[in-house]
Amino acid sequence: MRVLAAGGVTTLLAGCDTLPAAATAPWHEPGAGETDPRRRALAWALLAPSPHNLQSWVADLREPGLIRLSVDLQRLLPAADPQNRQVLIGCGAFLELLCLAAAAQGQRADVTLLPEGDYAAGGVDARPFASVRLTADAGLRPDPLFAAVPLRRSNRAPYGDRVPDAAVLATLAAAARRPGLTLRASTEPAPVRRLCALAAAGCRVEFGDAATWAESAGLMRVGAAAVAAEPSGFAVTGLQAWFARRLGLLDDETRRRTDGVVVHSALAAALDAIGHTPAWVWLVSADNSRRTQIEAGRAYLRTDLAAAQQGWALHPNSQLLQEFDAMAPLHRRLHAELGVAAPARVQMLVRLGLAPRPEPAPRRPLGRFVRS
Repeated sequence: MRVLAAGGVTTLLAGCDTLPAAATAPWHEPGAGETDPRRRALAWALLAPSPHNLQSWVADLREPGLIRLSVDLQRLLPAADPQNRQVLIGCGAFLELLCLAAAAQGQRADVTLLPEGDYAAGGVDARPFASVRLTADAGLRPDPLFAAVPLRRSNRAPYGDRVPDAAVLATLAAAARRPGLTLRASTEPAPVRRLCALAAAGCRVEFGDAATWAESAGLMRVGAAAVAAEPSGFAVTGLQAWFARRLGLLDDETRRRTDGVVVHSALAAALDAIGHTPAWVWLVSADNSRRTQIEAGRAYLRTDLAAAQQGWALHPNSQLLQEFDAMAPLHRRLHAELGVAAPARVQMLVRLGLAPRPEPAPRRPLGRFVRS
């Protein structure tokens, strides 16, 4: 069985990697048949990356012309993301892709962040993280990055040795530019090795912590029927997974054990991927406000599309930035290594390299998160 590390999470996939067609159907002709421009844009937005592939967003369309976006409070990561920072970054990526999709159909997206007030530092609530009003604009032109949406993946594989050149890094940095956010990079062997060592240590902490590992293991969808029923989290499908289930290796209790075969296989795969990383990029913000976290997601989505457009792969490594107690020493070491001091903050740490593009990850259909 092949186990791929998925950021702070793991995805178990058999060698044949068979996913039910329904789970990836949203990737094919998004928005086809929809007449409401808001629904067409949302059909593209749902393809955005999100932590643990949770897809933690809700869209309220009950007011004509307006989209109110809020966090799905049933799709949080209380162990790994206790302050909901990562979830808001994912929501920011969703928002940015929504705006790009709207522009592609000649609709201007006027965005108001946190229209009913800011969230508390300790967590999000039911108030919207953004409202978006669409208005037809005949003079609007699509953003060139939008063409890369079908190519975008979070690629967790080991990367080849080729190092991105200055032109590639400059393109990514330009794409990521948002107020208060800067994309930085490292391609020199010594600092890359140090970041790889820190990232590996972060995996060991997250995978070895009972609460964070159980949270990840609980998001594995075991078998095609489970993936089709809930196309979020991490798909566990294929012939080898079928045999593993019959042997009791993938039942709920076994998956959650921090001394079991699943976690050991996942950690080995994660360390292998990290060990084959020719470059790292990271997003630095001037502060760590909720608005900034949303903007970080918008910046990352653009970075991801710019990389895909040039044939490069990205893989967010979230472990070192997680805010649970056991990760705190490594969190401090990462910021020291990167020369980032408060109130500035590293919002994203991402592997960059070349690898074959994988199949798309499962996505919930539009009707699962739209209220109308």
